[in-house]
Amino acid sequence: MLHYTKRVIIFLCLRFLLYSLGKTDEIFLRRTTTRIDLIELSMAIWSGHFSRRSYCTSKCTREPDCVSLLYNMANGSCDLFNVIYDSDDRGDADYYWVLENRGTRWVPESCLALSTCSGITTDGEYWVYPAVTNQRLTKIYCHNLATEPSHFITLKYPNNFIIHDGSNWIIQRKQCQSAIRPPLKKTKFLKVKLQIESMVVNGTDYTFTSLTGSEPIQYGNALDCNGEHFKDPCPHFGTATIDTKGTGLIVDPTIEFGLIKGYNAAMEKFHRSVNGDLISFTCAGWCGLCGPISGPIRVKHSKEFISAADAKAVICNQ
Repeated sequence: MLHYTKRVIIFLCLRFLLYSLGKTDEIFLRRTTTRIDLIELSMAIWSGHFSRRSYCTSKCTREPDCVSLLYNMANGSCDLFNVIYDSDDRGDADYYWVLENRGTRWVPESCLALSTCSGITTDGEYWVYPAVTNQRLTKIYCHNLATEPSHFITLKYPNNFIIHDGSNWIIQRKQCQSAIRPPLKKTKFLKVKLQIESMVVNGTDYTFTSLTGSEPIQYGNALDCNGEHFKDPCPHFGTATIDTKGTGLIVDPTIEFGLIKGYNAAMEKFHRSVNGDLISFTCAGWCGLCGPISGPIRVKHSKEFISAADAKAVICNQ
């Protein structure tokens, strides 16, 4: 019994010593499979060699920004990262370990969680891990962090949505005019708001837009009033372009686009790229409004690789 008591005392003393040396976090790591090309070795926050994985894990525990690690048993290499890269069950690397959110260290699921755990109040591009995506790494522009945090996707390429209406007629009430009275009303989205709990786009938030004309149009919509869609020749000027390249996100392929309402109207020239990161169409009618018809626009992760350097990683610690 005395021998057992001494062992307990020694154990407690060792724990106190580790605490004093800064090993204060209790973290849990889960082994997963991925592809090496999904991980940026150049972005490791620490690299070295250990004879055992447990030593690599211990090093991760002592590094407050470590949330994932690669430990290659073949050569003993240990690489620590401050982001959690995607897993891939078909990958060739089964020695990737990622943080589970059940210890004293975790990754934020939203801009609010990020601001609350870190005290950061500066708006910018951050990595968050939305619960609805099974906590996949997602680049988000956090807006109003100091007051009411909200989420935006920064759009690197033109996302333009155009209204052609009666104000563009040169001759009133005449269909299929080949010229217009400018300007066409164009809403150019530089960032689009996202409901992080559902990954649904809020297309009527115009915080980060550039407007031509006085009337904005919802993200993903187009309106045309130049003539009945079956008339030929008959040019139509209401167009929409959704381009999410460079975001790591695409419009969910299950979202359908078509005619929302109109008189003798239809959606024409619909195109969706193979990767899903570019959608364009023309609306035709007298008048016609086109856009998503199967529900609000929802985004999901694409296969595009986005560098960890494109946003700031924030790690939460108790």
